[in-house]
Amino acid sequence: MANVPDTQTQTQQSGVWTQVDSQPVEKPIWGRLYAKNLKIKSLGTKNAITLIQPTWSFSYDLCNDVFKVGRDDDNDLSLNKDHLPTKVVSRISKVHFLIVKDLQDQKNPVYIIDESRNGTFVNGNLVGPHNKMILKNDDVIALSHPQYKSLVYKDLTPNEAGTLPTEIHETYYVSKKLGKGAYGEVHLVYDAKTCKAYAMKAVAKNQLAEWSKKNLLSDPKRVMNEVNIMKSLDHPCVIKMHDIVNKPESVFMILEFMKGGDLLSRIINHKYLSEEASKLFFLQMCHAVKYLHTKGITHRDLKPDNILLEDDRPETLLKVSDFGLSKFVNKGSILRTLCGTPQYVAPEILIKSGCGSYTPKVDIWSLGVVLFTMLSGSLPFSDEYGTPATEQIKRAKFTFRHHVWKSVSGTAKKLIYDMLTADPNSRPSIDKILSSTWLRDAETIKKAEKLMNMKLIGTKKASCSDVENSNEQIFAEPPRKRARK
Repeated sequence: MANVPDTQTQTQQSGVWTQVDSQPVEKPIWGRLYAKNLKIKSLGTKNAITLIQPTWSFSYDLCNDVFKVGRDDDNDLSLNKDHLPTKVVSRISKVHFLIVKDLQDQKNPVYIIDESRNGTFVNGNLVGPHNKMILKNDDVIALSHPQYKSLVYKDLTPNEAGTLPTEIHETYYVSKKLGKGAYGEVHLVYDAKTCKAYAMKAVAKNQLAEWSKKNLLSDPKRVMNEVNIMKSLDHPCVIKMHDIVNKPESVFMILEFMKGGDLLSRIINHKYLSEEASKLFFLQMCHAVKYLHTKGITHRDLKPDNILLEDDRPETLLKVSDFGLSKFVNKGSILRTLCGTPQYVAPEILIKSGCGSYTPKVDIWSLGVVLFTMLSGSLPFSDEYGTPATEQIKRAKFTFRHHVWKSVSGTAKKLIYDMLTADPNSRPSIDKILSSTWLRDAETIKKAEKLMNMKLIGTKKASCSDVENSNEQIFAEPPRKRARK
């Protein structure tokens, strides 16, 4: 074999050389450690480098997935009495701490794991035995006591935190972008101390005025509308707010992170959902809407994009999100704003063009469209069906044209038909929907209660007479005469 330099001694400012198929290959560097109050003469038996310059002259480039620091000679950085006072060295463990990074994605956070008896500190905060924290740029690492500041970590990976407010980048590690909406971006962030993942929604206030030609959302007070709503909510099927940073230019909302993505992606990936899966998701949605309506809140933009899933399991917890178009509705008040997503918006909103008034029944209509979409993978109203979608919506004209509807129960189709009624007064209330035969399924209710960790009120098992009276066998699609207004 060719004589290849030892990987641990070929440390350069530009990187670390390693051996792959007898050829030196430079690994990408994701971080760097600088000495602080350390009298570094060498890096131990595995990393022999002589340094005679003062503090901060020593640096070690990090490119592997694990970096060990401690008293033992086989650590990547071995510390002894040549580096620290004897009283400090005596308190250092054989392996004091680890610095680890998942190299599959450079945007993954860097963790420091405390393996010591006497503690590892980051910026004066104790990590704790076998606990971990996220290391961020310029974090100071102390050994055994907050005063024994020994190392400084430099993050060399691309990161957007530098452009964010101090309250954000000091508290959170900002990772990859999860999505972008009409007037906001969403990033995956991690709490530096707890390492818990969150979704950070950043809304630039000046973009709102540009987004709405009618200037409906340009008032900065309206930006805080979603914030005030989110702060007041506490339900297992409604996204919770963890933190809020309000700045003159932008608002940053730190929200629960849902690993399963949105309902729209789930539908697209499966083409459509089974009736069993749709029922479980829809039941959770209805309880979320019931909670909102009880609190005097109309969502006004319910759609699969705004329904988030906890994980990738077929049966998983669901949460309603994105309250940018929501509004508290006090007793006797009316809603006048023309808003919502065109394919999911209720006919009264289109007919009145924002000049009249409408009620929380707009959410019932949107629920009907969402259920239709889940069961068929298609929309009930579309420009592709001949006439403009807006005209179809105004007349509540739709059909169960997709072949999949042949296998969908009559009770499910009847519920959709009842919700997609042009006259809002004829639409069922959320309580009426929850008491419908289709949702009074004992097995589905049991699954939902387990996922939501609560007893569901207002939903009970359907009786035999309920099923017999549902006309399941004869109901095929809405009668034409009732599809017109």
